[in-house]
This record gives sequence, structure tokens and C-alpha cells, in this order.
Amino acid sequence: MHAALGSTEYLTKLARCPYFLRLVYYLCIEGESWSDHVDEPCTTDQRRGQTMPPENDSTSTRRRHTTGEATRELLMTSAERLFAWHGVEGVTLREIQIQAGQSNSSVIAYHFGSKAGLVRALIAFRYKTIDARRTELLEEARAANNIRDPRTAVWLIVRPLVESIESGEMFVPFLAKLNENPRSHGEYWPRQLEDTTVDVLNQIPLEVVADMPDRVRRGREVQLYNSVLHMLGDHARRQHHISEARLSSYVDGWVGMLTAPVSATTSSLLKTDATVPRTHRRSKQSARD
Repeated sequence: MHAALGSTEYLTKLARCPYFLRLVYYLCIEGESWSDHVDEPCTTDQRRGQTMPPENDSTSTRRRHTTGEATRELLMTSAERLFAWHGVEGVTLREIQIQAGQSNSSVIAYHFGSKAGLVRALIAFRYKTIDARRTELLEEARAANNIRDPRTAVWLIVRPLVESIESGEMFVPFLAKLNENPRSHGEYWPRQLEDTTVDVLNQIPLEVVADMPDRVRRGREVQLYNSVLHMLGDHARRQHHISEARLSSYVDGWVGMLTAPVSATTSSLLKTDATVPRTHRRSKQSARD
């Protein structure tokens, strides 16, 4: 940029430039810097009307689309990092805008409609990669004929999340925060997207859990999911590398959590609960709370 950027002579030359209005558009709408679009004042020939040929419409459209997609992704990754530390409810749209370096205060509303729209878009964006990787691992397990191994089931949950962390994403700690409040999970999860992190267990014929009461099995799945998210999420926030040895040890514990035998005490209590009306159980629980 010229040293005389703020001079009257320079600004007069710039105002006569046929690209001046386009520059103003970039500054006001996209929030980009002057140096990205102006390096020299317009030439005499340009001031006399000898302008460059107009851009091809398809080229211009592709450029705007690319810029828009880049802005969307920047907003999502910036929000992801803030949500990972403070939760969705603990972050304002203004904080996301500042984190993303955007000057337009309406940029999130323009691209996502609302904070909830941003959260849903972020989840869908990240799960494309996670689901693709999980499908790949599932096919590898079937090809290796170890699909019935409980460790395989746990690795199908864990490995894509670990790879997300290793790539520098903060999606896992974001999920851990989101999962702390079941109502938030229900509010923000995209309706068209299933949470395959737990559902993947239903695709694997685990004989060791087949005879468990349905209530116990579903409870174990939720326990496993919560433990994986919070353990890995904590490592991601602290930027602690997880060695394969430590990760394998974690998987051992998670396999044990999933497959531990149901004790006689638990079985007896489940039978007792089955004879008590659900409304009565809720009233007793409320009284204890």
C-alpha cells in the first residue's frame, strides 16, 4: 500500500476507479481487508473509461460460493473452539463473530439463521468425516472376521474421535459439553442426523451383551459414550497427546464397562423395579431429590 493512502489526492483517484464500488462491497459485506483488493491506485486509462472486461458470470458465481463456504467453515470452527470450553449456552454470537475475525454483526444470521442453526450445521459438518471413517473401520472389521469382538465395537466408537482430536479439531470436547445437558442435546442435534457413536453398537452382534436386560444394555451404552467423550475431551482441551499404549488401556476399561456381568444384586433390583408402577418410581425419586 502507498504511504499516502489517507491523502486527498489518493482518495480522489480511488473514487474515480471503476472498481471502487466492488471494493466497498467487500469491505461492508465480507469484512475483508483493503490490502486484499487494493495495491495501487487506478491508472489514467482506467479513469478515462478503458476498464477491464467484465468477469464471466459463472466465474463470479463460483468465487462468491467459494468465499461463502470458507466463511461458513470459519464460523463453525471458531464456534466449535469456544463451545468446547464454555458450552453452547456460555457463548454469545458476538464472541463467535470476533473469534472468526468477522466485522459484519449479521454474518451468523446470514449463513445459519441462528445459534441453533450454527450448532446443527457444525454437527452435520463434522459427522460427515466421522461417519465415513466409522463405515470404513466397520468394513475392515467384517473383512478381518473380528466383528464380534467387543474391543472392535469400542474401537469403532473411539478411533474416529481420536483422529478428529489429532487433526486439531475441538469437536470431541464440544460434544462432551453438549452431552452434559440432555435437553441441549435434543434441542441442537440435527433431526436428519442420527448419533452413530452409540448406534454403531447395534450393528455389531455382541453375544456378550445379547442376554443382558435391555435396560442394562442401554445404560451401559450411555455410560460408555459419556466416558469416552469426557475422557478424550479432557485430553483435547489440555492438548495432551494420547499414546497408543494409554489409549489401548482406556479401551480395555471401556470394554469392561460394556461387558461386565450383571450382578445378582442388580438383577434382583431390576426385578423389584419391574413390579413397581413407573409413576410411583418417579414420585419416590422426586421425594429423594
